[in-house]
Amino acid sequence: MPPNSRAQLALEYVVITGFILAIAGIIFGFSLLSFNENSSLTQAQDAVSRLVAHANIAASLGDGSRIFFYIDLPEGVESFSLSGKSVNMLLARVSGDTQVYDYSKANLTPIFLPTSKGRKSLSAQYSDGNVVVSVVS
Repeated sequence: MPPNSRAQLALEYVVITGFILAIAGIIFGFSLLSFNENSSLTQAQDAVSRLVAHANIAASLGDGSRIFFYIDLPEGVESFSLSGKSVNMLLARVSGDTQVYDYSKANLTPIFLPTSKGRKSLSAQYSDGNVVVSVVS
C-alpha cells in the first residue's frame, strides 16, 4: 500500500468520525433542550396543582383555618394569578407561551403572585367563603 493511500485513508476516518460526532452533538443538544422545556412545564403544573390542593384543604377545614405550604416556580413564569376559582400561570417557553391552569372547589381571592424562579412559601386562609392565598415572608 503506497504511503499516500494510508494518509488518505486516515483523513477519511477522521472526517467520518468528525461528522458522526457533530450529528451526535446536535442530537444531544436537542435532547437537552427538550428535557429542560418538559422539566419546567412539569414544575409549573406541580406548582399550580399544589396551590389548588392546599386551597381546597383550607376551605374544607372551615372558616378561620390557615395552612402553610410551599411551591417551586420554574424559570420563565410571566404571570401567576388567582381569580374566581382558577389559578393561572403563563410560562414562556422556546416553543411559545404556555398557559398552565387548574380550578379549585372554593372561591379564591384575586391576587397576583410573584413570578421569580425558586421556592415560595405561601399560606391559604379560608375566610368569609373565600380562600385568601398570600406570600409568607
